[in-house]
Amino acid sequence: MLRTTFAAALLAASALASLPGATATAQTSYYFPDAAEGELDPAIPTPEAFLGYPIGSRYTRHDRLVAYFQELARLSPRFRVEEIGQSYEGRPLLSVLVTSPANHGRIDAIRQAHATLADPAAPPIDANEPVVINLSYSVHGNETSSGEAALLTAYYLAAARSDRVAGWLDRSVIVMDPAQNPDGRDRAANWHNAWRNDPPIADPFDKEHVEPFPNGRTNHYFTDLNRDWLAVTQVETPPKLAIFHRWLPNVMIDFHEMGSGSTYYLEPTPESNQSALLPKSSYDANLLIARYQARALDRLGSLYYTRENFDNFSPVYGSTYPDFHGGVGATVEQASSRGLVQDTAGGLLEFRFTIRNQLAVGLATIDGAVAERAALFDLQKSFFRSAVEEGRRYRTRAFVFGDPDDPGLTRRMVELLLTHRIQVHRLAAPVTIDGVRYEPGSAFAVPSAQPQFRLVRAIFEETPPVSGVVYGSTSYSIAQAYTLRFGGARSLGGLGDPVTETPPLPTAPLSASSYAYAIDWRDVNAPRALAALLKKDVRVRAAFGPFSAATDGGDVGFGRGTLVVPVGGQALDGDALRQAVADAAAEAGVAAHALAGGLSASGIDLGSDSVRAIRSPRVAMVMGEGVSAAEIGSTWFALGERLHWPATRLDPAQVGRVPLEPYTTLVLASGGYEGWSDTTVTRLRRWIEGGGSLITFGTASRWAVEQGLAGTTAVEAPDVDEAVAAAAGGARLDFDARRDALGEARTSGNAISADVDPTHPLAFGLTRRDLFVNKESDVTLPPVSDPFSNVVAIDSDPGVNGYLSRPLRDRFAGSVWAQVARLQNGNVVLFADDPAYRKYWLGTERLLINAVFLGNHLTPSTRR
Repeated sequence: MLRTTFAAALLAASALASLPGATATAQTSYYFPDAAEGELDPAIPTPEAFLGYPIGSRYTRHDRLVAYFQELARLSPRFRVEEIGQSYEGRPLLSVLVTSPANHGRIDAIRQAHATLADPAAPPIDANEPVVINLSYSVHGNETSSGEAALLTAYYLAAARSDRVAGWLDRSVIVMDPAQNPDGRDRAANWHNAWRNDPPIADPFDKEHVEPFPNGRTNHYFTDLNRDWLAVTQVETPPKLAIFHRWLPNVMIDFHEMGSGSTYYLEPTPESNQSALLPKSSYDANLLIARYQARALDRLGSLYYTRENFDNFSPVYGSTYPDFHGGVGATVEQASSRGLVQDTAGGLLEFRFTIRNQLAVGLATIDGAVAERAALFDLQKSFFRSAVEEGRRYRTRAFVFGDPDDPGLTRRMVELLLTHRIQVHRLAAPVTIDGVRYEPGSAFAVPSAQPQFRLVRAIFEETPPVSGVVYGSTSYSIAQAYTLRFGGARSLGGLGDPVTETPPLPTAPLSASSYAYAIDWRDVNAPRALAALLKKDVRVRAAFGPFSAATDGGDVGFGRGTLVVPVGGQALDGDALRQAVADAAAEAGVAAHALAGGLSASGIDLGSDSVRAIRSPRVAMVMGEGVSAAEIGSTWFALGERLHWPATRLDPAQVGRVPLEPYTTLVLASGGYEGWSDTTVTRLRRWIEGGGSLITFGTASRWAVEQGLAGTTAVEAPDVDEAVAAAAGGARLDFDARRDALGEARTSGNAISADVDPTHPLAFGLTRRDLFVNKESDVTLPPVSDPFSNVVAIDSDPGVNGYLSRPLRDRFAGSVWAQVARLQNGNVVLFADDPAYRKYWLGTERLLINAVFLGNHLTPSTRR
């Protein structure tokens, strides 16, 4: 770590600012100390010459970063820049291809040759082919040193005229992603630049170093894009994945930052946090590149460490997804200055110092990958060959999935699998697995004997056992999170045709009805159709019981929650209503049915009291300082992006001032609400009593219970240190074991089995009692007195996907996870954890949507 006095830092900063002619020389010697005189082509502008300021003296906005890369592409035959998409806020996403001009001239041939590494039947690649390296920056927008390092790395690759760099470019194709998260990066850059001071303030409590809610880590919807590689929920992820699969990099480095008091982290991770799905050779290969990176930091005198923390077992991460494709994926982490200079226990940490370390590690990665390319080619080829062999021998011949009652969810899984280049086939013949029958036309099969076998297991199966301290969530099975109907087939009559594109949406025209239309709520996309209809002031009802009715296509069975649109009583005339229903269904991708009459073939009739009018909800979300950005971001995304439903965003301080009466629904994610005054809580209680519906997650649920809003007694959360002491039972423990013991006493994010009541309106759309919920917090909910309103309870002997210590498993066993508490004319819907976790937990997200749109029906009157 750089150690200097504050005064010296200020003098250095002042010197750089006051001597523009000397700035370029000083910057070059600092960032490229090994560059020989005349090595750097003066025809290529340095970043500081192009931007107008020395790198490290301020934070570069995304538009200026883009402009510099476009300028390099204009000036250098080594560079190609492609805009591959846009962020939610309209900022361009770039993919930058860097290699020698000769390689650019045959780039398609290089790519096709490289692609054979993933084909087990193809011969080994020519050892003289270029190695593919991916350098990805700024997935966490406020880990800003990497984006500045991307500018300097690109400059050096464009300007260096040495034989060494020419050799790199002849022997490699470098794919750069300068800013994976441009919205978050600009949020952080604008904050740091706004509070920049001359001289810079090193005090860590200064505003420059303390970003406000939601800070720049996440994207527009507060999503951690580093955890979206597998679920692919955000608009920034698909184009990035397309580039990844176009090139299948042999080495991929994801540049990060960590706490200011640390140094620099290099792979490998601890063996206990490596995936059993991957061959040991994948992790051993981390050392091939780490040695080069370590030598680069040694030359700079920068401190670093390896093997102590961080996970490398989950393909949700950008550093592990490449490992599931035969590459060397690695996270590197630099201590963050979070401003121009910050005082730390190791001395003053300068922004430019953090940038220099990232630059050095990036260039060392290129050096190492070029030197080790033969071993890297062998690693990737053997990886895919062994994957097919493992799949061929595996006990499960194919994973079969699909639900005729939920074609939207089935299509979504097919689309996800194809995004990951996983082989999917139509089902050739009916198959029964664990008592569930899957039919051709509504079900699909994913064979185990394929190159992507290991990723297939990650999506469909439980996480292999891990132990000890973990950094993030330890479960990642998409199939469980979706609540998808699937099974592992040990034998199969044969695979049908391969699927090359997502199954088409329903296209049958909607016939006119003089009575009513229906859309089955069991389809995961039905809420989007409901939202579209309500926005057109169409009166919609929900069936609180199943029924079968005659349609122009014959009798059709409908599940609980089915949307019923009566023709009578509408503001629209018959033709306009039919068109509104057809348009809403087509836009949502669901089937709409014209009903011949109100008498059902079975189940409830359409005139029953059990077919209830749906109100158009007016939703407010509390969003601001002290609130979990990740959790409230998931609700914002579910309503705004998936359903296109408007929701007001209130700052926590506003809740005590704004009138609540206009809102039907208020959402509180985990956060600190202890500062709300008694007056604010009283206003909230009166609003609920008057008919409002309060929805709470995690610690907000605990707070609601403590305030007496849920009619139960609060359950105290055990202190982690106390839990460890209790587990020790008075025995002595070695200090060296403290971190592991404390880590095992916290919840790291797990899928845990639960029982859900699918007859309760909070769970409409779900058809089975078995459900996996995400357990991210230590919150447990005491049962409410109404025995019909404890909707989801964790199993008494729960199955756990991921790592959860025995004391925590025992504590959660049998506890309530979702419930509804009546408060006079209103209610409180409490979830122990975020039901829309990371925006892909679609099974429990349905409960959130039901809480919003059916909120006034969750505690129905007992009157007939």
